[in-house]
Amino acid sequence: MNASKKTAVIVVDLQNNLTREGGSNYYPSAAEMMPKVCEQLAKMRSAGAQLIYIWTKAGNSSGLTCRPHQFNKELSGRLMPESDDKWMELDDRLPVDPERDVIIRKFTYSAFWGTPLLEILEQKGIENVLICGIKTNVCCRQTMIDSVSHGFRTYMLRDMTSTNNDEIKEYHLAEMDKYFAKVIDSDEAVRRLETGVF
Repeated sequence: MNASKKTAVIVVDLQNNLTREGGSNYYPSAAEMMPKVCEQLAKMRSAGAQLIYIWTKAGNSSGLTCRPHQFNKELSGRLMPESDDKWMELDDRLPVDPERDVIIRKFTYSAFWGTPLLEILEQKGIENVLICGIKTNVCCRQTMIDSVSHGFRTYMLRDMTSTNNDEIKEYHLAEMDKYFAKVIDSDEAVRRLETGVF
C-alpha cells in the first residue's frame, strides 16, 4: 500500500474560540496560519491522507476522562468555555469533507484519551500520523506523545501549529523533534504524500 494511504493528519482544536478574533482563547498566530492550513489540508487529502478533525467539548466527560482543573483547583490555566455556541464549533474555513473525513470530539488534552481515535487509526491501517493545530505545547504535544506511545510514526507540522508566541512554539517543537516526533514543514509533508514515501 502506498505510504500516503497509510497516513492520517490529525487536526487538533481548530475551533472558532481559538482561531477567530473575539474567541475566549484566541491566538492571533492561529488566525494568521489558517489560510495555509486550509490550503495544505486540501492538498493532503487529495494526495491520499486521511484527515481527522478533533474538537474539544468542555464541561462533559466521556466517562474515561477528567480535566486537571476539576480535581486540582490550584491550577490557573485557561479553560475552554462551558458552552455549545458557535465559538465551540470547528472553524468553517476548514476544508471538511463529511464523506471522507473523520470528526472526533475529545474531552481532555489528548485526542486519544477516552476517544475512538486509536481504533479508527488501526482499522484504516494507518502507520504515519501528522499532527497540526492548537496549542503546539498542550493538546498537540499530548496527542503527539500518545501517538508515539501507540507505535505510530509521528510528525509535527511546524507551520500548521500555533500557541502563545513563537518562542514557546519553537522550544516545544525542538523538544519533540529531539525525543518523540520528526518536525517538518507542511510543504515537505505534501511532497512526501504525493510521492508516497515516508
